[in-house]
Amino acid sequence: MIDGDAVRSAREEARLSQLDLARMAGVSQQLIAAIETGRTRSTKFLPRIALALNKRPGELDADWLPVEEQHHAASPASLGERDLPVFASAQGGEGQIIVSPDPMEIIPRPSPVAGVREAYAVYITGESMIPEFEPGDLAIVNPHLPPIAGVTCIFYGETGGTAHATIKRLRRQTPDAWHVRQWNPPAGMKEDFTLRRAEWPICHRTVGKHSRR
Repeated sequence: MIDGDAVRSAREEARLSQLDLARMAGVSQQLIAAIETGRTRSTKFLPRIALALNKRPGELDADWLPVEEQHHAASPASLGERDLPVFASAQGGEGQIIVSPDPMEIIPRPSPVAGVREAYAVYITGESMIPEFEPGDLAIVNPHLPPIAGVTCIFYGETGGTAHATIKRLRRQTPDAWHVRQWNPPAGMKEDFTLRRAEWPICHRTVGKHSRR
């Protein structure tokens, strides 16, 4: 069960309000309050909350098991049908996200990535790609396809030892930059801008989405 005191202590240590944490994790402030007061002792959003607090889920819930342990006893047949890892994300700055190092769940593999090794999905947080991707949508990713103009991609980089990511429409690429577009730019940002490839060396193509609404 989730330790509400551990969540509150981690939030206060990070100097975040309940609303700050809720926005970063893409959940409601009411959920954060319920967790901290002990009214809610479990939630599927724990990996996202932990990620926003720079913690591992097991530090907030002693009973939490990584996905690979939860599904260890599954039969090979069921793993073949339900074997796509889904990674949590939290907002990591204007138009950026932080992607969890471990998957938060395993879902059935959709047809666009049937048989694709290392395919995965990412929960979307933030609003920069509305209406194409809304908060709570799953972006389905094939990391082996080459980036092409006119396709939305997830770009990965690292600054000061902290990994980060951003999902944007690739307009074109040059040897030193990705030229990208966002549909709903945060205040003060433009629709079209560039990502330096030295800072954002990895580009993975999205091949679809799944909405859970």
